[in-house]
Amino acid sequence: MSKIDYLGLDGHTLRTFLTVLEEMSVSRAAERLSVTQSAVSHTLDKLREIFGDPLFVRDGRGIAPTARARALRTSVEGVLDGLKSLTDQRKFDPLSEEMNFTIAANDFPIQLIFPKLLKELSEEGIHLRIRFISSGIPKVSILRASRYRMLITPTPPEGSDLQKVALIQSKMEIFYDSTVRKPPKTWKQFTERSYVEVRFSDTETSLMALPSIDASTMNPPTVSVPNFSSLAPMIKGTDRITTQLAAMKLGLLKDLDSAPLPFKTDALNLFLIWHRRENDDPAHQWLRQKIIETVNSIMRD
Repeated sequence: MSKIDYLGLDGHTLRTFLTVLEEMSVSRAAERLSVTQSAVSHTLDKLREIFGDPLFVRDGRGIAPTARARALRTSVEGVLDGLKSLTDQRKFDPLSEEMNFTIAANDFPIQLIFPKLLKELSEEGIHLRIRFISSGIPKVSILRASRYRMLITPTPPEGSDLQKVALIQSKMEIFYDSTVRKPPKTWKQFTERSYVEVRFSDTETSLMALPSIDASTMNPPTVSVPNFSSLAPMIKGTDRITTQLAAMKLGLLKDLDSAPLPFKTDALNLFLIWHRRENDDPAHQWLRQKIIETVNSIMRD
């Protein structure tokens, strides 16, 4: 077996490998990295020669990692984290820094926070690139995998390597159209109502944010939509209802009426979450603080 030429490895090469491993697609990895597919393929050929392994093989219409590629993941993440830590104490100037962030969130926090934040940053002459990806009900692996640099959700995954701060504390409320109906006043009325749910996948719905609700005791939803933006049009002018964070009155559900739930529930937090590898990165620290300040401003208004 030939000796591995470790000098042929660099941060860009390792980042390309990790991105392909996360995306399971050369084309999606190229899009994420803002390079051509041929550039990604060339880098993979280089890595195959260095490691003496195909790393990725055809699997139907896609690709699958070899055992060696899967085994390399933790080591590659560690090397990239180590390289990144070398610059964590650099002098940081948001006016001159090139900043790229991928943020996992659903459409409610995206619509609530970022139009105001990005407008204010633009007025200050600060420009950053943000890619938003829907989080659904997130799993801890998405932050460990380096795919997202931040996560905003009321249902945080648990992990000792994750950091979090509460952005908003809000009760869940019933949203409805008062020109058509009154809100349910009892548990029975609530369970028998015509309901609109947000369904992120076959197994994930927004009702999961309410652990006190046993969905099996309720009538099946009348309408299922893929995001929070679709709720209001499905409720306005009908007798349908939905149950969402009261804070949505500040944005996506501002045109609907709201009322307390007819049973006791605890307030929920909307969390900003990140992996501890990002803790000391000055750009990450700066954006976290900007998000917190923007939320505080919105809640005061």
